[in-house]
Amino acid sequence: MSVRKLTASMLTALLILTGAAHVHAQQHAPPADPFAFDPDFRWFEPVDEMELAGLRPKKRANTGWYGTYDRLMLYGSRPEMDDPNVSEVLLDRGWGHRYEVGYMLPDVDTGWGFTWTSNGVGQADTVRREALNRFNGDQLQDAPGGGFPTGLPFGQIVPQEEQNNIGFNTRFFNITNSENVMDFNSYELNKSWRMEPYHYGGILEPLVGVRWLRLRDTNRFDFYQSTFDAIPLVGPFGAAERITSNRAITDNEMLAAQLGFRYFKYRDRFLYSGQFKAFTGGSWQSTRSQTSTDTFVYNFTDNEVEIGAPMEGIINEKGIPVYNRNSEFMVGYDVRGEIGYQLTKMISVRTGFQLIHIARGIWRGGDGTLINGGSNDQDVLLVGATFGLELNR
Repeated sequence: MSVRKLTASMLTALLILTGAAHVHAQQHAPPADPFAFDPDFRWFEPVDEMELAGLRPKKRANTGWYGTYDRLMLYGSRPEMDDPNVSEVLLDRGWGHRYEVGYMLPDVDTGWGFTWTSNGVGQADTVRREALNRFNGDQLQDAPGGGFPTGLPFGQIVPQEEQNNIGFNTRFFNITNSENVMDFNSYELNKSWRMEPYHYGGILEPLVGVRWLRLRDTNRFDFYQSTFDAIPLVGPFGAAERITSNRAITDNEMLAAQLGFRYFKYRDRFLYSGQFKAFTGGSWQSTRSQTSTDTFVYNFTDNEVEIGAPMEGIINEKGIPVYNRNSEFMVGYDVRGEIGYQLTKMISVRTGFQLIHIARGIWRGGDGTLINGGSNDQDVLLVGATFGLELNR
C-alpha cells in the first residue's frame, strides 16, 4: 500500500470517529461564545489544603478554558551520516517551548485542545580563523596620544563584509562543520474525553487527533584557503583568502493521525500526570544543496598584508542549487510525565520530562551531492526535562 493511500485511510477513519461522536452528542461542538463557561477570573485566589481535601477528584478536575506554557530542554540524536567521524549515538542539548490551549465542557466531559511544540539543536565544530588584515582600522578610533587604535566595535559604516565582527575590534571567520543542527516543530489538534474517576482517584482522558510535524536539518561544511597557504587564489600582485561553504538543507513535512491518553491524579496540592500519544502517517521530504564562495582580496606588499589594510575587492559567488525529494512512511510516539504544584485556585507550576521518538521516515544530512550525505529513512529522538506554568489545567 502506498504512503498516500495509507495516510488517506487513516484520516478517513479519524473523521468517521470524530463525526460519530458529534452525531451522538451535538453539544460536543465548539461553543460559539468563548465565555459560555462563565469564568470568574479569580486566578490568584488562595486555596488551603483543607479545602482541597474536601473535594472529590471529579470536582478537582478543572473544566472550561485552559492554557499552559513549558520551557523545554530536549537533547536530540545526531543524524546517520556517511561520514564515519559523526557518532550517531550521541545526544546534543537543545532548547524549545511548548504551548497548549483548549477547553473541557463541564456537562459532557469532552473538549478540544491545541498543542505547539518547538525545539532546536545546534551542535557544530567551529574553528576561528583570523583575517589577513586582522581588523578594519577605519571602523576604530585612535587612542589619545597616537597609541594603538582602540574604540567601539560599532563605528563607521562600511560594506558588511569589511566590517569588524560585531562585538569585537577584529576581523575573523568562523569555519564551521555541522554535527547536529535541526529545527523541530509539532502542531496537534486533539479531541479528548474525560472518564469517571477510578477507585483511588485517578482520571483517564482518551484522545484522538491529527498531528503536523516539521523537521529541518542543516548539513554544513566550510573550507578556508589563503594566499599564504601557497594556493594561488588571485594574480601574482595580490593576496586573498577564500571561504567555501557547502550546505545541504533537508525539510521533512509529516502529517499523521494519532491516538493516546492522559492520566492524572490529585494528592493534596500535587498533581501527578502522564501522557502517551502514538502517531503514524506520511513524510514528504526535500533537500537543497548549494556551494557558495567568498573571496577577500587585499593589497600585497613585501610578501605580507599590512595590519588594518583596506580591501581591494570582494568576490561573492554561488553555485547552482541541486534539489532532490522523496517520500516515506513514518511512525512515532510522544511520552510525557509531570508533577504539578497548585499555587492558587487556578495557577500551578509543574516540572517533568518528555520523550519524542520518530522511529522512521526522517531524512537528514542531504543526498551527498556536495558533501557526505545521510539516509532518507532514519529516526530522531528528542528527550529531556520541562518546566512550566498551568492555568486552569
